[in-house]
Amino acid sequence: MRTLILCLIIGLLSACCPCKHLTTSTGTRDSLHVEIRHRTIWIPDTVRVQLPAERIEQTVRQDSSHLETSAAVSDARINPDGSLSHSLENKTDDREIPTQRPIEYRDSIVYRDREVEVEKIVEVERKLTWWQQTQIRGFWVAIIIILVLLRKKIFPLIRRFI
Repeated sequence: MRTLILCLIIGLLSACCPCKHLTTSTGTRDSLHVEIRHRTIWIPDTVRVQLPAERIEQTVRQDSSHLETSAAVSDARINPDGSLSHSLENKTDDREIPTQRPIEYRDSIVYRDREVEVEKIVEVERKLTWWQQTQIRGFWVAIIIILVLLRKKIFPLIRRFI
């Protein structure tokens, strides 16, 4: 049992340290370009327009009278005093007028170019600390101690193979 505890302590003291890698700064350069496209499409459409109610009346002392609008109802009559009375009324229904309606599209495309530098491992030579040197030497010392402590079990195994 003491042998096992002693081997564990020696093994922990002689453990290796992972190497540390120094890297250069990884600078990135970005290029941003925005492209905007405008597009207008005209589609046929129908607009409903309600005509306002309009009334025009004219009285003249002639035998004929003429009143006219784009969408109207006209009444003409001769009054008892001999005058001509003419009335004109517009229709109040809706009218459909064909037109072109614009639809505007605005597209924006963003282009982003990136140049990324690859990380490079730079090895820097430096002296080992005293603890690292102790761990390196301690590994071999631990191997020798383990071989000495377990020699009665290891040597018969070696003799069988030889």
